[in-house]
Amino acid sequence: MQQRLNILVFAFFVAVLISGACMFVVDQTQQAIVLRFGNPVKVHTAPGLKIKMPWPIESVVYFDNRILDVDPDAESVNLASDERAAMLQASTTHKTQAAQAARNRSGSIPIIVDTFARYRIVDPLLFLQRMGTELNARSRIESVMNAATRDVLARATLTNLLSSERSKLMNQIRDRVNSEMKDRGVAIVDIRIVRADLTEQLRDSTVSRMITERREEATEARAQGQEKAQEIRSTAEKERTIILAEANRKAEAMRGAGDKEALQIITAAANQDPDFFAFLKTMFAYKNTLASPDTTLVLSPNSAFLRYLKTQKAPGQ
Repeated sequence: MQQRLNILVFAFFVAVLISGACMFVVDQTQQAIVLRFGNPVKVHTAPGLKIKMPWPIESVVYFDNRILDVDPDAESVNLASDERAAMLQASTTHKTQAAQAARNRSGSIPIIVDTFARYRIVDPLLFLQRMGTELNARSRIESVMNAATRDVLARATLTNLLSSERSKLMNQIRDRVNSEMKDRGVAIVDIRIVRADLTEQLRDSTVSRMITERREEATEARAQGQEKAQEIRSTAEKERTIILAEANRKAEAMRGAGDKEALQIITAAANQDPDFFAFLKTMFAYKNTLASPDTTLVLSPNSAFLRYLKTQKAPGQ
């Protein structure tokens, strides 16, 4: 009886070991491939409890099904100068020898670029066959991404990289890497340029050039302002001269009309009573000449100017 019980216990443990060797769990963040003597026989992409033959007949390889990252080191990349970018466009459009020669003579701008990528294993079987491990995949993606980044940015300018066209450049890099990695079971989800800095030497020269350009712009702005101010002053002076001339003309016309009217009035008054008019004129003359105590006149007593100052004798005296 005891021997039979021992056999049952032993059989139970053997069954547990065999069942444990034949079962495995695929987590929801994983995808698995069953290998039979090293050859893939089945791919499991859905999570849950799975069954396989015990080791060493079959084994399991797991891969992550989440989005993974690749963050290579920052590297130096040559951007196209504005002249080079124009020549590249010309050579692409016209394919002329002159454009090609000009493109070869054009300069480039070295910058430090830091990029990162996000990828996902979309075909674990192909990934296992072509890449083997995630470490190999990361190394391969870095290599392809660096090459694509250099090629795409070699045709872009610094203005393109710092403007809204930056997203287009990153999409071009992503498409290039996807094209290279699609037959390796990998899909590139996104590629971003984290940082794009000028080299120290180029940064100093760029700052100096920007200072010079701003000074030139300020000088030109001041010159334009002075020219505009001189133009405004000249226009104002011209308008002032015209206004004064017109006012003087009107004043002279009004003065002439007043003098004419005054002469007409005086003439009419003189014609009505010449003696009274002569008396009135003489009174005004007395007022203008004798009103000041400092005035001294040396005249003959018989002067006509003094005729109204002489004492008139009353009749009968």
